[in-house]
Amino acid sequence: MTASGPATLDSVAAHAGVSRQTVSNVLRHPDRVAAPTRERVLAAIAETGYRPSLPARQLATRRAHAIAVRAERQQDGISGLVLDAFYHGLAEAGQDNGLRVLLYAQPEDEAAEIATIDELVHTGAADAVVLTATSADDERPAHLRERGTTFCAFGRPWGHDEPHDWVDVDGAIGTGLAVSHLLDLGRRRIAYLGWPDDGEQPSTGTERRRGWREALASAGLGGAPVEVRSTNDAAAAESAVARLLAGRDAPDSIVCASDTLALGAHRAAVASSGDQVTVVGFDATPVAAALGLASVAQPIDQVAHLCIDLLTRRFEKPLRPAQGLLVPPVLHVPR
Repeated sequence: MTASGPATLDSVAAHAGVSRQTVSNVLRHPDRVAAPTRERVLAAIAETGYRPSLPARQLATRRAHAIAVRAERQQDGISGLVLDAFYHGLAEAGQDNGLRVLLYAQPEDEAAEIATIDELVHTGAADAVVLTATSADDERPAHLRERGTTFCAFGRPWGHDEPHDWVDVDGAIGTGLAVSHLLDLGRRRIAYLGWPDDGEQPSTGTERRRGWREALASAGLGGAPVEVRSTNDAAAAESAVARLLAGRDAPDSIVCASDTLALGAHRAAVASSGDQVTVVGFDATPVAAALGLASVAQPIDQVAHLCIDLLTRRFEKPLRPAQGLLVPPVLHVPR
């Protein structure tokens, strides 16, 4: 800020010893300015604290400088923490790149959501979209590609042939880490608690289940793998695991597809055998930490920043090849 008030294009230009147009070019068309001059202007901007006017930028570039993302209905407060972290990461990364995040309420169905996205982009309210909760029968990516809408997905294409930009967490590595941890603890009858449709088609749950199965195979553990399914509800998971533990050859440990499932599994395990059955969750939420459970942590902040990075690169080079980024998770073990 200058002594007389907020910094302006003119005051930045005077500070850097260049013309007003040169400052404007550095902000809007940096490739037109020689590197030494560009660095001098950027230094002047930092020293004066100049912040470009958003309405002025919108008029000059005909862009909203906004990214739209769906605000999910939270059916489960535990799993909702992951999306909350993602929204925060998007907002933080967007702010670093001169972009705002625009949340739209989750519509009743996919067709209504597509209509909402089209309206936001057509009216100029948003320049691009970040998709969440992708699936094998998701029609949104194909529609957005056909309309020429810039977008990135938090989640893989899951069997769709046409490529698009996406970032995802490698769930198979995550459950593999969980199995390795249990093996280190001396566990050998390692069961899996997943979602009802895991394994039927490509999905987040299918990948997490695959990591568990492959880790068991790599460890040379014989016999048929033991698994149980439940909706993503702690009470339903508790009932499913209680039945499992009451049967013959009950497992000595359980890898869960989410911390919600892990909460139910933990309750059932405590009721059945005290602390004799070890439960590992997925998402490393405060719930898992409060229960003292190991849990796989998704680097959500990194995912959000990578989504914004892919979008900003798409703005700069609209015809560049689509890119998919798979981020490895880590296992949080209580001390």
